[in-house]
Amino acid sequence: MKKDLMSFYKSFLNAIILPIGNTLIGGHYLKNINAWRKFDSLSEKNLHELQKQRLDEILDYAKKHVPYYIDKNASSIDTFPILTKSILREKTNELVSNEYDIDDLDVHHSSGSSGIQSFTYMTKNHTFYLRALQTHWWNWSGYEIGDNLLQFGISQKRTALKRLKDVFYKCTYVKAFGLSEKELEETLLKISRKKGVFIAGYPSVVNQLAKAAIAKDIKTDIAGIICFGDKLFDHYKKRMLNAFGETCKIVDTYGCAEGLLMACKHDLDYYYIMSPHVYLEIVDDLGKPVSDGKMGHVLVTCLTNKAMPLIRYKLGDLAIKLPEEEYPKNRAFNYPLLQKVIGRETDVIKTTQGITLNVHSFTGVMEYYQEIKQYKVIQNELERIRIEYIKDENRSFKESILVEIKNKLNTLTKNCLDIQFQEVKKIKSLKSGKPQIIESNLKS
Repeated sequence: MKKDLMSFYKSFLNAIILPIGNTLIGGHYLKNINAWRKFDSLSEKNLHELQKQRLDEILDYAKKHVPYYIDKNASSIDTFPILTKSILREKTNELVSNEYDIDDLDVHHSSGSSGIQSFTYMTKNHTFYLRALQTHWWNWSGYEIGDNLLQFGISQKRTALKRLKDVFYKCTYVKAFGLSEKELEETLLKISRKKGVFIAGYPSVVNQLAKAAIAKDIKTDIAGIICFGDKLFDHYKKRMLNAFGETCKIVDTYGCAEGLLMACKHDLDYYYIMSPHVYLEIVDDLGKPVSDGKMGHVLVTCLTNKAMPLIRYKLGDLAIKLPEEEYPKNRAFNYPLLQKVIGRETDVIKTTQGITLNVHSFTGVMEYYQEIKQYKVIQNELERIRIEYIKDENRSFKESILVEIKNKLNTLTKNCLDIQFQEVKKIKSLKSGKPQIIESNLKS
């Protein structure tokens, strides 16, 4: 009976409520969801041709209608200048198309976690386009509009429209950061009374929820988890599966607050790049392309936002494209593949020997020492790092633990780093509230 009611509600929501919402608000949410379903079925050749067509169109449009690009004398994508966060902030008005009034556009802003906050503008319809793509990714986890949803978010100011959406979408919206143990327990108890719940939010927060579920032995019926906003570490994923069940489908996504939803995992341990929406380049420190399989800086070109075309936008992220010869023969979709997202450029530790350590280098060591509750790696000089750490008061801590960690890191770096430890009571998060494992203060 409950299944029949759920099925009826979903049908009612999709057939009546959402179309009415589309008409009242003026977006094309459902139309865009259907478009992405069609993209999923396209061949590799068709997807490549579609991306090339859209790339040519956006470059041509920018040269004609965007003041910043009109006098740049650029032709192919590699002749366009790299767009940095500083340029985006300083030349905002020049980067908006002369066919649009900036006051009529939706504004999106980055969290400023790189140290520079930037702003991007788009039409309301393009905002709905992004929401549709996000929903499409959620569908990859098994989620359907109308399923029970627990969503973690930064913005606690829920407008009347958002609160209405929460009601129709059966969404429990909870703040993403700064949750106390009591608040985590209350959230778990609330969702434990529901069936087939999907969780959407920052992996670091969902990890805290999983820890609380295990500690308090609170049973829940979690059908899927959609991760966005920060890094999904392997030990987070293991804990989520331990807390919420091995059959729980976990989807990891790669996007940014500037209105770019770039890639998402589904059936592989690689990310599908959303090629109808973005064009990704991986380049070295000089802006030259690196070979697939090699780590480099991410440059992203948005193919769908004419109001403010972002061309060769340097996010501040490091990633690796999967070489085409290594593409799995059996895969769900034919989108190009991203092998790995390393993280921010400031999420790496450099050494005098040219050895680079990323976040995973440290998590791969530290996850075996449960006596350390939280840590942060800080590099101010090339020759040394400082590891701030907080002890877990519920576990016995021995100084020999630090010696073991240091020896393992010395093996990774061939003893070229001076590694120091500092016990602290609190580790400062980013302005957005996100936790930060590596803080590099080296000058580029």
